[in-house]
Amino acid sequence: MTTSTHSVQRSAGEGLVYSSLDSLLAQQQSARLLQQVSRYRKATKQAGNHQVRQLGRGMEFAESRPYSPGDDIRSMDWKVTARTGEPHTKLFEEERERPVLLWCDLRPGMFFATRGQFKSVVMSELASLLAWKSWLDGDRVGGVLLEASNEQQLRPARSKSKVLQLIKSLSDATQNVPNFADKGDTSLSQSWKRLRRVLSPGSQVILLSDFRGLDQEAEQQLRRISRRSTVTLVSISDPFEHQLPEKTQLKLSDGLRFLRLNTAKSELCDDYEKKDQSQSDRIKKLALQCHARLIEISTADDEKLRIAKLRGAIL
Repeated sequence: MTTSTHSVQRSAGEGLVYSSLDSLLAQQQSARLLQQVSRYRKATKQAGNHQVRQLGRGMEFAESRPYSPGDDIRSMDWKVTARTGEPHTKLFEEERERPVLLWCDLRPGMFFATRGQFKSVVMSELASLLAWKSWLDGDRVGGVLLEASNEQQLRPARSKSKVLQLIKSLSDATQNVPNFADKGDTSLSQSWKRLRRVLSPGSQVILLSDFRGLDQEAEQQLRRISRRSTVTLVSISDPFEHQLPEKTQLKLSDGLRFLRLNTAKSELCDDYEKKDQSQSDRIKKLALQCHARLIEISTADDEKLRIAKLRGAIL
């Protein structure tokens, strides 16, 4: 009886305030749903495409062009040759592994929610889902986990063990209760500067965060990253961060400081919403500048809605 009670207590917050290893491993099944949509390819300046065009046998037909001496006879396009009266050969696109790097925000502010799951849990589940998806696609998977005063880097590799290592790190990090008094010594700009230095040209970078603390220097670093890589921004937020509840007294605390809010004051609510809208507009503008896809996820979204948003934007 004692063992059963202990088990219930230990799992009370699972999937809400922290992510278990089993729950992240289970995302492999959901990842298969994302494979039903063709992957979106984006050319990046200086980096080239993920797909490489060459003569000969490849995975996907690209186009036909006039035959040149030395072309593989097996790639002749006989239909076009017959129609035009001139020999043509087929050009194929050959797939190659691309590096996919998941930048995961685990700073103290991500350990928050008023509905659904903590932002940190939503982030870890999405990161695991995308890691499995990339691995199933044959890509090289890596990650960066940014915590208050620590940063883990896992270089991309075409290895299931690398995915498992990333998932284990995510699970462990969500179970480490952050010290909210520790503001950390790593800013977004510093982390993204290091990220830019280790990225290979042509990488796909997926940043999962609430993007709090976004400043001009961080924006500059992300714009530099986007010149050589494909960038996707997954913005995670809680409904409370967009709008305060109406006409109530709120008591807020981070464990050290306490704050009372009277939401019956219209000017307070208006100012709150204006600041949130300004942050939202800033992220959207940055996404446009970086030619990045922006996916907005709420802690109140269920799993089906999250997958629908990913399928509609990331693939």
